[in-house]
Amino acid sequence: MRFDRVIILDWSAASHPSPRKPSADAIWIGRAGAIAGETYHRTRADAEHCLRTEMAAARRAGQRLLIGADFPFGYPTGFARALTGRDGALAVWDWLAAHVTDAPDNANNRFALAAAINLRLGACGPFWGRPATLDLPGLPDKGKGRDHPFPERRQVETRHPRAQPVWKLFTTGSVGSQALLGIPVMARLRADGARVWPFDPLAGADVVLAEVWPSVLADAVQAAMPPDGIKDQLQVRLLARALAQFGDLTPLFTPDVAAAVLTEEGWILGTGSEAALRTAL
Repeated sequence: MRFDRVIILDWSAASHPSPRKPSADAIWIGRAGAIAGETYHRTRADAEHCLRTEMAAARRAGQRLLIGADFPFGYPTGFARALTGRDGALAVWDWLAAHVTDAPDNANNRFALAAAINLRLGACGPFWGRPATLDLPGLPDKGKGRDHPFPERRQVETRHPRAQPVWKLFTTGSVGSQALLGIPVMARLRADGARVWPFDPLAGADVVLAEVWPSVLADAVQAAMPPDGIKDQLQVRLLARALAQFGDLTPLFTPDVAAAVLTEEGWILGTGSEAALRTAL
């Protein structure tokens, strides 16, 4: 499975536009293959517009595009059915697409929605983490003391001990907030014809969306970081380049994992092939 263009998305769950000056902890989009370079985006709306532009350009050129996003595409086993009454990650995608609000200026309802989900499930958790200024019954401010029936981590996260759990919504590494605000964007791209790995069949797909974890190249990023560099910018550049130079990505898209795990929880592209990615880079 080969791609002409590779895009890596470093996401942000910020509630306000990021600084005008390119900064860390904001949205960066890196490109490699038939395209190259990185762009900085102050809002999720602007980043989504950019991704749509890239999809349209790839289709006009008759080229295959891989978009890797650095937030979880799925939740631990059992969550989808508890929340939606259906199994599979795409059931959660549909539910979040219908319930998340995210304004052009980044104002969003992620904390209130997470609190509502916890209350809907009748448990203390699974989501946790919020600013001290928010008093939301149902959303604990700390991860300790929660009581819920779901695993704390997806199976793929047990392969990456430094990866944060998807339930965490606030403070450093709060990928839970990124997932809540990123999945609806991916769902809209899917509605426009993109296929999502590992939930959709990929045969004939011209645009494929996949979950990635740029920290898989942490050593290479650290070695290449200039004194005044921005880590987010460099890691999207290097991961896009590694995937573009890998060649046939079939091994990365066929992990030795049970199909039920893939469709329910998702998977991080490249897990198990970290050494090969570093070699490609």
